[in-house]
Amino acid sequence: MITVNWRTQNRLDGGKLISLGAGSSERLKLHLITPNMTWTRKMRLTQIEITNLFGIFDHVIPLSHDGNVTIIHGANGVGKTMLLKMVASLIGGRVTIFEKVPFRQFKATREDGKTIIITKQISQKSNHDRVNSKIEISMVDSKGEPLECDNISSQEISSEFLDSIDHLVPAPYHRKLGGWTKGGGRKIFSVNEIIEFFPYISKHLPDSFNVNVFSAFTTNMEIFFVETKRLYAEREQSDHNPFNTFDDDDQPKGDDLRVHQYSADIVTRIKTALADYAKHSQERDRTFPARLVKFVRDEESSLSEKSILASMSEIELKRQRLVALGFLDSETELRDISEEDVRRSAAALTIYVDDIKQKLNVFDVLSDRVGRLMDIVNARFKYKRLTLNRTEGFRFKALNGAPIDISDLSSGEQHELVLLYELLFRVPKNGLVLVDEPEISLHVAWQASFLEDLMGILKLTESYGIVATHSPVLIGNHWGLTKELFGPSVEEVMGQK
Repeated sequence: MITVNWRTQNRLDGGKLISLGAGSSERLKLHLITPNMTWTRKMRLTQIEITNLFGIFDHVIPLSHDGNVTIIHGANGVGKTMLLKMVASLIGGRVTIFEKVPFRQFKATREDGKTIIITKQISQKSNHDRVNSKIEISMVDSKGEPLECDNISSQEISSEFLDSIDHLVPAPYHRKLGGWTKGGGRKIFSVNEIIEFFPYISKHLPDSFNVNVFSAFTTNMEIFFVETKRLYAEREQSDHNPFNTFDDDDQPKGDDLRVHQYSADIVTRIKTALADYAKHSQERDRTFPARLVKFVRDEESSLSEKSILASMSEIELKRQRLVALGFLDSETELRDISEEDVRRSAAALTIYVDDIKQKLNVFDVLSDRVGRLMDIVNARFKYKRLTLNRTEGFRFKALNGAPIDISDLSSGEQHELVLLYELLFRVPKNGLVLVDEPEISLHVAWQASFLEDLMGILKLTESYGIVATHSPVLIGNHWGLTKELFGPSVEEVMGQK
């Protein structure tokens, strides 16, 4: 049962949102960033608080503005990963985890002071040791005053409704009182859990059921979650854990590797950028004669000879960089042009220089990210070299020039490549990035460089992040950004029982 305690759901701005599909239950979604896009500053979280997590832990985590990164660390089992999942579910509009996980109250505060409060009320125990619980959701302003509210969804889901969708739920799940069991097991899965396992079911539900009960708080927020199981390609969920990409007994093989998925993704991104480049080029070339005639007729001021030569040199360097990145083919350019040559053709070259700049600007966002990716990878992978082919994607070669299949990269190399790719290409602009144990499979030298890389990428994307780690090497000299999570002593816990 879910009770939502607020009336209005106001947008924080009129901007168009771009969703990156942070949930692991979704397929990879391709979202291209172009220089023409305008961005509206998105609302950020400033604090996360939870009480009685797993019946034990109370945590308060203020989010740091220094370097846009907050680092949480602590012993295994204190709830670092679970907190990241809860934040991801809050912003992603998924209620299941709040139904499943034992806790008393979860709070998240925005930078405008408004706080969402998710309270779990335990009502009674029934057969099969199932705990009946009710989730209550409310919101208060910066002074702690409740927002004017109505209960917009307070009725329990009826058995008739569950029966009506049972035909959509495949074996080995079977209807039982209050939900479904799997293969005769005792655990009862709620309708929200079933929908996370089988997303297609949501298409058959009434609109009233698909309401995002957190939207009044999370409107204009975006999130991307880099989880620990990041080597496996994303695929549709079937009957496995919605917070994992594969079942524990699955092994990645062939095209199941995410490095293959991202290699194909970069090809698509480049194709789109090239199509945009061709469109811009065609338009500029088509209108060049008319613009040149108008320029001369209106006696507009041409650039100076030195300015034109400097611009052409700058353009050539940029074009060579795009060739090196694999975006463009090598072309013969105008060379050995003197100031006298420029003076005689100043009007045409003034327009030409501006046209070329505008054409190449199409690649700016993508080339900046690809360039950063290749620079970092080639600095880290001591015995391999990464290049990019616009039709084949990532290509690796050994120092002797021998090709290396991307699936033959070591586990650590694949983790590094996937981490960097997700941070550079999948993080939403102005969004929140959650990274769980980035140190997995990384050499200590790579761990030591991770935070600097992350802060640089967050600055590039104007985003902010929360990192959960066990690695003091990864933290390095950034202890001022950390928040340690800990719990009561075992004696205290036992004394409470």
